Amino acid sequence: MAESNAAIQSAAIIGAGTMGRGIAYLFAQKGIRTVLYNRNGNTLNQAREYIAQDLNKKVEQGKIALQDKGAVLANLVFTSVFETIADSDLVIETIAEQEQTKLEVLAAIAAAVKPDTLIATNTSSLSLNKLATAVTHSERFIGLHFFNPAPLMKLIEIIPAYFTARATTERCRQLVAALGKRDVVCQATPGFIVNRMARPYYLEGFRLLEEHVARAPQIDRALKAGGHFRMGPLELTDFIGQDINYQVSRQIWQDMQYDPRYTPGHLQRSLVDAGLLGKKNGRSYFAAEENALPVTAATDADVETLRVYGEHPFFTLLQQRAALQWPRLRVEQRPALPGLGPAVQINEAFTVSVTDGRTASQLAELTAADAFVVDVALNYADTAYLVAAHNRHASAANKALFLRLLHTAIPQVEFIKDSPALIVARVLSSLINESVIMVESGVCSREDINVAAVAGVNYADGIFGLLDSLGEKNVRTTLSNLAQLLHAARYAPHYTLLHAAQPALTTTP
Repeated sequence: MAESNAAIQSAAIIGAGTMGRGIAYLFAQKGIRTVLYNRNGNTLNQAREYIAQDLNKKVEQGKIALQDKGAVLANLVFTSVFETIADSDLVIETIAEQEQTKLEVLAAIAAAVKPDTLIATNTSSLSLNKLATAVTHSERFIGLHFFNPAPLMKLIEIIPAYFTARATTERCRQLVAALGKRDVVCQATPGFIVNRMARPYYLEGFRLLEEHVARAPQIDRALKAGGHFRMGPLELTDFIGQDINYQVSRQIWQDMQYDPRYTPGHLQRSLVDAGLLGKKNGRSYFAAEENALPVTAATDADVETLRVYGEHPFFTLLQQRAALQWPRLRVEQRPALPGLGPAVQINEAFTVSVTDGRTASQLAELTAADAFVVDVALNYADTAYLVAAHNRHASAANKALFLRLLHTAIPQVEFIKDSPALIVARVLSSLINESVIMVESGVCSREDINVAAVAGVNYADGIFGLLDSLGEKNVRTTLSNLAQLLHAARYAPHYTLLHAAQPALTTTP
């Protein structure tokens, strides 16, 4: 294939389902002449009607002029005649995630188009190198992974296969820029960047539910409040479709040689089997769940002394808010206790710690007193909801006083099961560890991970921004305790996270 950096002037999209019609619509809006092919005429008509209705809505809302609608429609050809794709500069297949069918369609595309036509797949989880075997002149084959809805989502993943020419990758990067999107380039590995990087978010959400750590609304609300996620993992899987989310998890698990980090949950499998797929079919396992009423502290007791061991942003905030509630509060600042770390002792009766992966019962044994652990939050000052746990035999009086103290800073606090790393710390640490593993194994760069997190899955912060916020030492400690208490292989911190804990090597002359 002759190398060319010419702009893409015409494109063909194979498959008029949700992704195919979205990509075709995006291309037409950007002035690219686009053929949308589908063998099923009904699906094609639905795609045509969807695009026309959306354009009408934009005209009615004053977002576009009537002539703009005409220009977009003029760029689109809806067809069930496969040969119509022949003169396209780029062809993208967007059919269902079935390997053999994709291989057959890609071979047919390669036979129908010009030798220098770029051929792309929108697969989200299948092997690019296997799919490339169906394409003659495989240097022109590449993965272009769009996200739904394609016209709105800001990210497109570019995945070269082994034989993809550098010029092919560069033309695709120029195309992404012309579409007004951001790109990340990654190796042809399972899940690419976004689906693999985000996998712990979904998997840990279901594991927390399966372990009866908390109810679904608590898990979702904790991660939105403390982790700044727009949607919790369980409501998000309902939005995506439980079948689709589970299929991607299972595909990555298989492709990663059944590594326990990627093992999908049995609960999600049972939801798929039962047809509880979420928004797509209006049947949700979580729909009947209701938010719990706020827990109030039924006590008139006051916090008289606050002994602060070490430093932590939450304890600084708690100290400030408690002083407003109890003007005569006596505060003592002391160094962190060996083995305990930063903590607050209340009235010399119980301690409060931010989770480092250990349970409240473990800390109670260490201090020989009642112990409470609270979850991590990226910004406690603006956190409206926080989960906490206490040791098994904590007194009712201490639990009530703990809640009264916490409510000076956090509007709603709920007790959940006393479990390692609670919710937010467990999920964030798992996300960070997976991203570190991906970067260190050469899948992509740190910058690609951060771009994918923000532009691909709408996380408020890049993953390595989360690492900076939480601190490498805290993440390492949390993961190490999760590995010890729950699953050694699943939560073991990548060795690069252990560097700060190792003494410097010295040599003698």
